[in-house]
Amino acid sequence: MELVKKELKKLSKNQLIEIILLQDKQIQLQQKQIGMQQEQIKTQQGQIQALEERIARLEKDSETSSKPPSSDPNKANRNQSLRKKSGKKPGGQPGHPGKTRYQENPDKVVHCQPVAQCSDCGAGLDITQSECVETRQEIDIPPIKSYVTEYQRMAITCQCGQRHLGQFPDHVTAHLQLAQRLKSFLVYLNVTHVLPYARLTQLMNDLFGIQICKRSIENALEETATKAMPVYHQIMTLIKQCKWVGSDETGCRVEGKRWWQWPWQSDLGSYYAIDQRRGYNVVKTHFGEDYQGTLCHDCWSAHNNTVAKSGHQQCHPHIQRELMFLIKIHKCKWAYDLNTFLAASQKARDRIFSEGFSPEIRTSVIEEYHQKLKLFLVKNGTNNDIRKLQKRIIKHQHSILLFMSDPHIPFHNNSSERAIRMAKVKQKISGGFRSRRGAERHAILLSIIETAKKQRLNILSAIQDTLNLSLVFEGG
Repeated sequence: MELVKKELKKLSKNQLIEIILLQDKQIQLQQKQIGMQQEQIKTQQGQIQALEERIARLEKDSETSSKPPSSDPNKANRNQSLRKKSGKKPGGQPGHPGKTRYQENPDKVVHCQPVAQCSDCGAGLDITQSECVETRQEIDIPPIKSYVTEYQRMAITCQCGQRHLGQFPDHVTAHLQLAQRLKSFLVYLNVTHVLPYARLTQLMNDLFGIQICKRSIENALEETATKAMPVYHQIMTLIKQCKWVGSDETGCRVEGKRWWQWPWQSDLGSYYAIDQRRGYNVVKTHFGEDYQGTLCHDCWSAHNNTVAKSGHQQCHPHIQRELMFLIKIHKCKWAYDLNTFLAASQKARDRIFSEGFSPEIRTSVIEEYHQKLKLFLVKNGTNNDIRKLQKRIIKHQHSILLFMSDPHIPFHNNSSERAIRMAKVKQKISGGFRSRRGAERHAILLSIIETAKKQRLNILSAIQDTLNLSLVFEGG
């Protein structure tokens, strides 16, 4: 009802009070409705933000998180490296020393003689007087065939009637068996090149004409792994002698269930373990609690809790991938500045340990970077993703710049990432392990092979030495 001043003057006092009370009631009702609408809008805004963050997390890839590249959509067209373009053309750069294959000591020489008659005057030529003016070589492989050694047990009867028998070598125990070199070759192909049993039997038949059953391959693997146990334990001792050790873990399938493969590795060797658990108890069982050096790892709790007397170094690329996600999805300035800071610290470490750099200035630069890091120890994130990473940076602030104090400690965990790559290759090819013993055996043999690589040993010879109980790895 529209109120007119002239009409209101005609109303009594009680009538005016009734009108005022009615309007007040209507105003309160409208305010209540407005309040409910505002609460509804606030709730919807929170739901929208939560959905946006959830969608953003689902859009994470190997560039913006620690997810494996295999999980990326359209992974073939995505840049999965933190490296920036250098602007240089692919291939060797100017001044890069070239490498040429040199000729080797030949097993066979073929003389390419000229014709025995002069093409000019027609006179005969004495081939015995020819000389070599140029050499060319081609490399081939010998004819592929199996090599069978037969051991014959001989007997001699003495004139007194006593019969004497010769003894077979200790390693020859069956009527027909695989020799050590052949067993080493099977182990090499199965573990290093991840060839399944079926393909191995086919390969041996196609190349060598040797019929080998799957059980024979498994027996060769089991024998090698059993004899490798003393060296396997020695590898962990070698690794823990180093100034730094990298650690990681990745999932694998054992008996149809999810297990975990753990590598601990350094410049001297690589130690692999397989376990159902992903917690700190695995570290206690295999790595122990007496390491004196620095542990390099991602931020998984089991690694964070590992005893390392010289401290821990968090993997920068793991942090930077998450920062890239915050920059890309949330346009976060804090993430951009921290990413720039970490990249600068990596370059600075190389400069301050260059030849001729003043130790006093080096100390001041390291202290300056530690002071700058404190500027990033804030909790001002606008969403859960940012706040979560900020909380982690604050918690592990002492293990972010540890690498700057030592030129030998890496700022990344790339070598451990490479160490677990074979587990994923194995999973893609074979799907997993059918038995627990098969998984444990593979971890032992992989430790031997990867350590042999780092010690610059011939892998096939190292496996053969393992079978002969003569393999020894050198310490630092």
